[in-house]
Amino acid sequence: AQTETTATKAIIPAESILPGDTVARETYVVNTPLVELTFSNYGGGISKIVFKKYDYSDSGHVVLINDPNQIVPNVDIPGHPGYLAGRAFSCDRPGFELSETDSPRTMTFSYTDSEGGLIQKKFTIYPDRYDIGFELVVNGFDRFRQATSYLLDWSIPNLATEPKLGDDYDHFKITARIANELVEFDDFENGILSVEEDGSSSWVGLRSKYFAAVMISNGKDAEGMVGRGRINNIQVNGESYEARELTTGLKMRVETVGAIADSFSLYAGPLHYGTLKSYDIDLEGMKDLGWPIIKPFSIAIIWLLPKIHAVFPNYGLVVLCFAFLIKLITYPLSRKQTIAMAKMKDLAPKQKKLQEKFKNDPQRLNKEMMKLYKQTGANPLSGCLPILPQMPLFFALFSVFKSTIEFRGAGFLGYITDLSLADPLYILPIIMVATMFIQQKMTMTDPKNKMMMYMMPLVFGWLFMKFPAGLVLYWTGFNILSLLETIFIKKRQAAKTDVVVVEGEQ
Repeated sequence: AQTETTATKAIIPAESILPGDTVARETYVVNTPLVELTFSNYGGGISKIVFKKYDYSDSGHVVLINDPNQIVPNVDIPGHPGYLAGRAFSCDRPGFELSETDSPRTMTFSYTDSEGGLIQKKFTIYPDRYDIGFELVVNGFDRFRQATSYLLDWSIPNLATEPKLGDDYDHFKITARIANELVEFDDFENGILSVEEDGSSSWVGLRSKYFAAVMISNGKDAEGMVGRGRINNIQVNGESYEARELTTGLKMRVETVGAIADSFSLYAGPLHYGTLKSYDIDLEGMKDLGWPIIKPFSIAIIWLLPKIHAVFPNYGLVVLCFAFLIKLITYPLSRKQTIAMAKMKDLAPKQKKLQEKFKNDPQRLNKEMMKLYKQTGANPLSGCLPILPQMPLFFALFSVFKSTIEFRGAGFLGYITDLSLADPLYILPIIMVATMFIQQKMTMTDPKNKMMMYMMPLVFGWLFMKFPAGLVLYWTGFNILSLLETIFIKKRQAAKTDVVVVEGEQ
């Protein structure tokens, strides 16, 4: 649900209603299958955005921004702060509703000042998209004392949307594409963030854990960006949080003295990888998919999961199916690992004898050990090496499960109502620990590692208690499959041994 920061003031300030503007405040509500947009005539822009496809954990649709006294996007002109934000615009139509089959519809806000200068803000709303077309026209711009630029300003901070407020606020960042590079800003000094970057900028945006607001310049790049932020200490249900409030803007150069006519796209929607990538301007870079070496694995997982979901409508089943596929892929590696560990276990008595025999001659001991490995075809490292290629996959899974919006609000088996949150009853972590313990006990080759056999599952269990239930479900399912695989391989190896013995007797 919304926190106490719902009606906070914008960090990039705008003046209140100016003298002479006595027109009554009016709002215009636009509904599409995806969003509900509330426009205000004061400033001529959007004051509230509601996502209809996403709900809070308790009730109600997610609200991205909500401030009746501010609008986005705001236009700040150097030397004239809040000039347009405080003006009462006229609108060419009332609110409306779009169905999925309707064509895009526009609404235009206009303002003519006492000197005859015309300002128009034209919004194009699509029934099936989260982005909104935005055109800004200003005639008579030269009256602003030869100002050569303006700031297109997202002046309303995004709201926190997740029940784990601390985790959500930790993801609050300003992101921009400057000089064809993706940059992020989230470094606060004494609770304040203030950045101003020059350079060709195609877009700038605000992100939380699952949602984003982005201003994209069409036709020409901005000449830079600004970002402002502050941290407020808030109390929610007796818990203290550091609430981050961020605003940002594009610095737009005015090409002609007399007038401007610039075009933009405003994306306000989920951090959905496929949707963001479809814009082909690196918006998908806003998602946190891990280190560069991990990202290809994360992208592959993100591509595959919806394909499985088309077959299994429950994301819990999708996770288990995915674990099964990964087990099939890694079977040759894990089979090699299991066989190698079994060989090492068989060699344990011989190793012990060699250690006793050459305990005072380390060089000879090492030589005899290598000779024993060569004779039996065992390799002390072969049990570990197959695990290494799986590590990037694990880290990729961690990145995907903690940030992929498909898991947000996705339930599994009744009591798990959100796979993006931790298991509230800790049942999955307990099962995971138990399966890890049994697996280690079955594959342990050296009794000296007995303590590790007990400690490792407990350490993993303690860590995974706080992880998203989707990730724990995957790891638990993978453990169970690994356990069954170990039993299967050991039975096959035992059968081969029996055949060899029988043939030897004959």
